[in-house]
Amino acid sequence: MRLSAEFVQLNIRFDADALAAEIAAIPEAAWRPHPEGHAGNSALPLVALNGDPLNDGVRGAMAPTSHLTERPYLRQVLAALDAPIGRTRLMRIDGDADATLHVDLNVYWQTRMRIHIPIVTTPDVLFVVGDAQLHMAPGEAWIFDTWHLHNVINPAPTRRIHLVIDTEGSGMIDRLISTGRSYGTPRWLAPLDPPIVQPGQLLNAVFETEAQTLPVVADPQRLTSLSDIIRDGLSAHGEERILTPEIDRFLSAWALLWEGWGPRPGGWRRYADLIHDTSDRLASLPKLAPLSNGLDPANVFRQIVLQPALNTDLMAPASQEAERFDRPVFIVSSPRSGSSLLFETLARARGLMTIGGESHAVIEGIDVLHPASREWSSNRLDASDAAPSTVEALAKRWVAEARDRDGKPPVKGRFRFLEKTPKNSLRIPFLKAAFPDARFVYLFRDERATLASMMEAWRSGRFVTYPQLPHWPGRPWSLLLPEGWREWSQLPLPHLVAEQWRATTQTVLDDLAELPADDWCVVSYDRLVEAPEAEMERLCTFLDLDWDQTLKGPLPASSMTLTPPSPDKWKSQAEELKPALVRVQDLAERARGLFAREPRQRDVPPAEAVLINASPAAPVKIEPFASSHTSNFPELLAAIGGSLVVSTYQSGRVVLLRAQGERLNTHFSAFASPMGMAFDGSKLAIASLSEIWDYRNTPAAAERLHPPGHDACFLPRNMHVTGDIRVHEIAFGRDELWVVNTRFSTLCTLDAEHSFVPRWRPAFVSRLAAEDRCHLNGLAMVDDAPRYATALGVSDVAEGWRANKSAGGVIIDISTDQIVVEGLSMPHSPRIHLGSLWVLESARGELCKVDLATGARETIAALPGFARGLAFHGPYAFVGLSQVREDVFADIPLGQRLAPEDRACGIWVVDVRDGATLAWMRFEGEIQEIFDVQMLPNLRLPDIQEPGSDLVANSIILSDDAMTQVG
Repeated sequence: MRLSAEFVQLNIRFDADALAAEIAAIPEAAWRPHPEGHAGNSALPLVALNGDPLNDGVRGAMAPTSHLTERPYLRQVLAALDAPIGRTRLMRIDGDADATLHVDLNVYWQTRMRIHIPIVTTPDVLFVVGDAQLHMAPGEAWIFDTWHLHNVINPAPTRRIHLVIDTEGSGMIDRLISTGRSYGTPRWLAPLDPPIVQPGQLLNAVFETEAQTLPVVADPQRLTSLSDIIRDGLSAHGEERILTPEIDRFLSAWALLWEGWGPRPGGWRRYADLIHDTSDRLASLPKLAPLSNGLDPANVFRQIVLQPALNTDLMAPASQEAERFDRPVFIVSSPRSGSSLLFETLARARGLMTIGGESHAVIEGIDVLHPASREWSSNRLDASDAAPSTVEALAKRWVAEARDRDGKPPVKGRFRFLEKTPKNSLRIPFLKAAFPDARFVYLFRDERATLASMMEAWRSGRFVTYPQLPHWPGRPWSLLLPEGWREWSQLPLPHLVAEQWRATTQTVLDDLAELPADDWCVVSYDRLVEAPEAEMERLCTFLDLDWDQTLKGPLPASSMTLTPPSPDKWKSQAEELKPALVRVQDLAERARGLFAREPRQRDVPPAEAVLINASPAAPVKIEPFASSHTSNFPELLAAIGGSLVVSTYQSGRVVLLRAQGERLNTHFSAFASPMGMAFDGSKLAIASLSEIWDYRNTPAAAERLHPPGHDACFLPRNMHVTGDIRVHEIAFGRDELWVVNTRFSTLCTLDAEHSFVPRWRPAFVSRLAAEDRCHLNGLAMVDDAPRYATALGVSDVAEGWRANKSAGGVIIDISTDQIVVEGLSMPHSPRIHLGSLWVLESARGELCKVDLATGARETIAALPGFARGLAFHGPYAFVGLSQVREDVFADIPLGQRLAPEDRACGIWVVDVRDGATLAWMRFEGEIQEIFDVQMLPNLRLPDIQEPGSDLVANSIILSDDAMTQVG
């Protein structure tokens, strides 16, 4: 550890004679040569890796060796520090020998202080750090700067013995340092007479040892801190211009990976590739001037940052039996969601093994996995429970009982396995740690039907799991046992099952969110019942299973069915359930939001991609929908009292962004390449690939949505087929919808007879032609009439705008046909707000305000993405950002300003008064490009129904006159 002074004496002292007496009883055979082979040096491990005195490693759990357990005063010394103890040894130097001049470069010692306590020494023994040197007296406690060259010199004929303790420190050690004294090349800072800890003073000499010395994946903050050690040394040599960009590049890329993957196994290969690539880049650097300790800075960065950044070998080794499980599949869900039906149907897949039913006894027959072993807290198991011996025992049990659909056991080698036990919904981290390549299938069923079935299960007595659950006064406990169950004893049954459902669903959703996206998918119970064969085909494609069955007619009732299934069966208990449903509404909505990520093909390119890239070695990987946001983003929407609607043409979705408490709710609706949108309070228009959809807010339909609380529901009323005219922005005028027809370089309206009605085109475009001559794209309205348009170039030839896309953009005054601003870099989304004209210079990632009198533009904010899509509310600008294809970035300014890993896709909120970013939400996975952003003021929880939905099919809208005729 690097210190501000060469030496610091701690304000504590020990009885060196008592320590020497304990050490004298150690047989000579227990001493070992120094791990680095220094002549005249030997060591005796007291705390070592896994408690093994023959193991000098520092990667893993530390534990006391047998030498320490037999020596009470040495244990008291460690306990007095009140800190987690790392590797600890007695270090011995023969007479007329030294420790060899060296630097402790291993990252282990960069993050730990090394405490020296002299036990056997003479006044001639000197400790040297840099240009400073001193004698450490017997029983004193010292730390020193291990970053610089140091040595211990013993010129006397007798042996020197020090107790050497490595620790990350503690509050106690901080106090001992702050009340101690420092020494270095200048001088002592204060005299010191430390108090002594006598033998027997600490009767209960208990101390902790380090459970994990290195993380499996280092977090960005840790790596930045380690890198700063090197940066500080570079500034003195002027080498920062060579090495610092490489450090920054690595840290930035690592942080981006961490944001998407964290420490999860799915990201390990990406981390490893980054380390390998960075190491190669370091090798190509010119020779750098050494640091102050004489070491090469590139090599130091490699050793203390790159090498220890990823330590996947520290994960518990898989057992021999567990290795036989090839991507086992675990069905998880709340109780009574239809998991037995899904299990029994999916078990028909070719080559898939099961034990034929649920694994309650198989799992809980292992004592450490039974809730009784953890004082009946719950069925919860996490990664810490996946000890190798436990995993081995569980795997053996499953292998012994596994059979395929024909009743045959698995042959030698790896096999696919399906498991469905409801309690596993509380064990996802355990199962993932035990079987790292596991796949999870989350089954969701309407919470009303599920809660009704759970009540039926409790009342039947057929699902009792713990008939004599300690301290449970109610009816015998049924179904799984979530955390918090003790607090439910006085609840009526509807509220009890609601809490049981809520705790389970919360755990499942949180745990799945921590897994790599490719490791799980969702299945709808309703879709399973309505279209079982299609659902099985989709699910098996995702799971890489061979589905060769034909499912004709409805699925047979599962073995766990109590009464014949019916979609409306729950309604008989609707009144009883009504108060309990309030408890689960938010989670039910969160679960429904997952259905934007349907089971999908894995690593299979779509047809269009095959045509573009004929190489089968470059598959297109389809990522799911996901997002993250600053904590204040939903707060801001809540304060405004509105929501946002965003079009993402590349992913084929329109997304509603809605605040629900502290969470941002994202609701997805599918459209074919949605682009421009327009909203006027009750009407919402959405332009898609070849149609424009006319949506109307239907409050009566909102009342039928579940869960309750929606304040708007937009249903499609009309659809106008335009053909593929590359519609970009659209806007409502007085009595008509204005459409930017990019393919024909014209502004148009619609009528009932034609694809479009051309109304205006730029003066420099001579005729109507489907040639995208200027890439007309944006429209700003003034007094309900079109006033300003943006184009990417002034051109009258097919796609002529491409020749100068980085600086050929213009804003055109539609009323005068004059170009009012030119020289823009791919402008989009012109808007009139607060009396000013605003525009996004997309290719610069900038929000700009335009002076119409002079044509000058002022950059209000520079943002981390291709800016496109703009909405305002008061002083707030909501700006859409896209990552955009690499070929677009190739020759535009944003490509020079932002590396690919620094480009974001999402919504950034900017205060137009000072350009400050107030909040952001970032799309991840499949969504990479945004076109339009619209504010829906005064609508906190709106809904958009896809064409063909059940609600659309069953919502019949009539006039007031017609309603009078309804009997």
